[in-house]
Amino acid sequence: MNLFGFEIKRINPVLSAKKGFLNANFGGMIGRTPVTEQTAMGLSAYWAGVRRITESVAMLPVEVFRKQNGRREIVAHPTEYLLNAEANYESISFDFTQILITSAINHGNGLAIIERDQFGTPTSLVNVTREQCEPIKYDDEIYWKVQVKEAYNETESLLVKDADMINLRGFGVDPVVGLSAIQAHKQNLGLSIAAQDYGADFYNKSARIDGFIEYAGVLKPETKEAISQQWTANYGPNGTRGTAILDAGSKYHRIGLPPEDAQFIETRKFQKNEIATILGIPSHMINEMENSTFSNIEHQSIEFVTYSIGTWIEKIEQEYRRKLLKDTEKLDHYFKHNVDRLLRTDVKTKGEYYRLMTDIGAYSINDVLELEDRNPIEGGDERYVQINRIPIQDMDNYYKKKDGEL
Repeated sequence: MNLFGFEIKRINPVLSAKKGFLNANFGGMIGRTPVTEQTAMGLSAYWAGVRRITESVAMLPVEVFRKQNGRREIVAHPTEYLLNAEANYESISFDFTQILITSAINHGNGLAIIERDQFGTPTSLVNVTREQCEPIKYDDEIYWKVQVKEAYNETESLLVKDADMINLRGFGVDPVVGLSAIQAHKQNLGLSIAAQDYGADFYNKSARIDGFIEYAGVLKPETKEAISQQWTANYGPNGTRGTAILDAGSKYHRIGLPPEDAQFIETRKFQKNEIATILGIPSHMINEMENSTFSNIEHQSIEFVTYSIGTWIEKIEQEYRRKLLKDTEKLDHYFKHNVDRLLRTDVKTKGEYYRLMTDIGAYSINDVLELEDRNPIEGGDERYVQINRIPIQDMDNYYKKKDGEL
């Protein structure tokens, strides 16, 4: 293949945009509905899970640190505004990050072009879809062929160096092209979509009977029809009356939950847990609370930060360090998300945590105030430790001095 005068080759033609990325990645169906990004996102549990992951990461401040002589400090950096306020002239940073991670989950790669000034400093971060981009290799270097629309809807190809492309890769064994969660689990998601379609059809067609009215004797067909119409009008789904009044001698019998309804509900619960497993999040994050208690929800919330979004945070920080820092900065500069706001809990637990951290000298008063978005106070940078905490080897001398023996 020849592009801009260079002889190039595709890294993975099967997953390239030109070869029909969406069809290659998704495709397939179990019921009548194909498994695509749109139908997968139509599952409330999948939508909620993706949203919870992406929004949780997008809300975190990103800080640039410099480590020097064993100490670290937050430093001002040109990328700080891009990552915390405005990624480009069209997108706030929150939306930029959310789109990046959503694409990585659903398509295997979250991609964004890094625009730079003449000094190589990043000035803008622009999301591009996986369908627009095709990875290619030339002279052992990675490039991205990006299809962009110009005036009059004409399409133009841009060749972007990998160093100028944020590539948040999903799970997989290929170092460049990630694996789509929808592709990897299309059979499982297909079951959820089929169950959702079944439920919609079943209830839309009113295929179930909630109960029946018993009358003594035999009723004429026209009488049955009149009673049925009146009952439906008054007490059916669109009825207006709340309390039913029956004629003398008639009885209403309610039918319990049919086995097929109970099985349908259990299937939906099972599929919710399966989707939580696919996305790597606790099931209560998508409102599956059956086996949850307050204590284990708090523990699972910590696990969510540590394992569920912690992996995405680590990937993002490493990719930012590779692509957004200059070569002279990469050794001692790095990016760090502030996850404290996700770990904030009830007032009592938070107070105990702050007391512990100040008692051991890890936090100053101003450190605590900063975490609470409060202004610092004069003298609040001093750190203190409990006076009764001394090295064990000094205990004898301490008590001797206290008793006046030294």
